[in-house]
Amino acid sequence: MSSEPLRKDEIQGQIVHVYDGIEEADNALPHWWLATFFGAILFAVFYWMFHETFPVADYPGETYAKASLAALNKGGPVTDKELMTLTEDAPMLATGKAIFMKECAACHGTKAEGIAGPNLTDEFWLYGGSPSEVFATITDGTPKGMPNWGPKLGKGATKQVTAYVLSLRNTNVAGKASQGEKWIAPTE
Repeated sequence: MSSEPLRKDEIQGQIVHVYDGIEEADNALPHWWLATFFGAILFAVFYWMFHETFPVADYPGETYAKASLAALNKGGPVTDKELMTLTEDAPMLATGKAIFMKECAACHGTKAEGIAGPNLTDEFWLYGGSPSEVFATITDGTPKGMPNWGPKLGKGATKQVTAYVLSLRNTNVAGKASQGEKWIAPTE
């Protein structure tokens, strides 16, 4: 550091340090930057209070999930294309898995390997393997022990569970022996 007295530059203002010929000025931050910075802090405090301290509204992800479920509950007949599209939606699959673990795992196993109910991870299906047939099986139940889940879950949640079950198809988890007829996906 040099022992030269501090000087004032007409563009930079007061020069407070000089190291190896590099001058450092003590500049004030721009007002727009300070407003943005303190505005972000203020926003964070109110956002925290709005969602955590006094939960007035749902988080955006929760709002999306509720709106998606409401949209799933509406509409006309369920199509294979709609159900297969849901198998690519990670939040829908996660919700379907949670419902499956709560309601279906007792009979089908936590890995859908089959306990009292059939193994859902192979390519054999007792009541049809198309997406709409799997949806109908979950909705209406079966004559041999599976209750009808449609009234309890609702159309949207049943679609989510169907999407999860379809995502398990052909993963071939070791478990109960195959039952039913082999289902081969139609070629488009």
